[in-house]
Amino acid sequence: MNLEDLNETDVREEIIAPLIRKLGYRSGTLHNVLREQSLRYPRIFLGRKDYNKDPPLRGKADYILEAGGSVRWVIEAKSPTCEIGTDEIEQAWSYANHPEVRAVYFVLCNGKRILIFQTNRAPSAPALLEIAYEELEEQTKQEIVFNILSPNAVLRDHPPSEIDTKPPLGPGLRSFIRITGGYIRYDKSSFQMPALTEFQATIIGGAVERDSEGRMVAFLELSGPSRSLQEFTERLGLSKFEMLSNDFSFSSSPERPTTFTYAHSVIFPEGEELIDINTWKKVKLPFNLPVSVNATATGVLESNQFKGKFVNHSLINGTLPMIFEGHFCLYVA
Repeated sequence: MNLEDLNETDVREEIIAPLIRKLGYRSGTLHNVLREQSLRYPRIFLGRKDYNKDPPLRGKADYILEAGGSVRWVIEAKSPTCEIGTDEIEQAWSYANHPEVRAVYFVLCNGKRILIFQTNRAPSAPALLEIAYEELEEQTKQEIVFNILSPNAVLRDHPPSEIDTKPPLGPGLRSFIRITGGYIRYDKSSFQMPALTEFQATIIGGAVERDSEGRMVAFLELSGPSRSLQEFTERLGLSKFEMLSNDFSFSSSPERPTTFTYAHSVIFPEGEELIDINTWKKVKLPFNLPVSVNATATGVLESNQFKGKFVNHSLINGTLPMIFEGHFCLYVA
């Protein structure tokens, strides 16, 4: 296509219209197309909404695209003789940013170039993507454009925001938080065995929320350092478990740390095979073996980390105590 022979209307009909159809937008569908949409208040709204003082919008976008009928972006055509500069970018941004439009992206196309901008950045910010007309034939470039502007991509990158109206679990946190990772490391044991003294469990996930009584409940999922120990901790109920705190929120004061507790009992039946930590081999139990587990995590919140001291106090067969002490760290979001 000889771009020098095109005008603004040609760019709109010969380049932009086929592009938005290929992206998956159609008028009257869930992913709708609005053409040259008029505004009730066609002026830049600077907080006053005074028709005599607010400067008028210069022009309007040729297309408003609605992904899922909810998330908008706009595209504006320019003549190939127009060199897209600061003035054109600011004009398109002012329209995309208008309260009646609220577009997440604004796009400028003069046939020669396509520039994609993010509206919530200042109009002086660089384009997210700039592609020459000739590059649109390249599969990789097409995939990049689809990864930004297709309906699925727009909806993926701009999910509906839900306002959390409940009290936060701590400074900078929501009322429900995810545990994205962490660890429990033991450095002291009632059994003088190096393997137990250096035992470490990786926290691979979890969450914290409040129960109906306003107490914090932490759900943890752990992964042990070996398959044998993982199987053993699963039987003890220490691979997926809940810890309870009577506190309403995480403390960030070392003088008033937050404490979570856990208690669980299990009976290993006669004949079950368990790992012998002395020989690292499995042995069959000659009798039923009751084990009670009591764990305590005491710590403070520092930014996105809840960390402190962890103590595991187990009682074997009602008489033999097994105590592990160490430290822990939870990464929360």
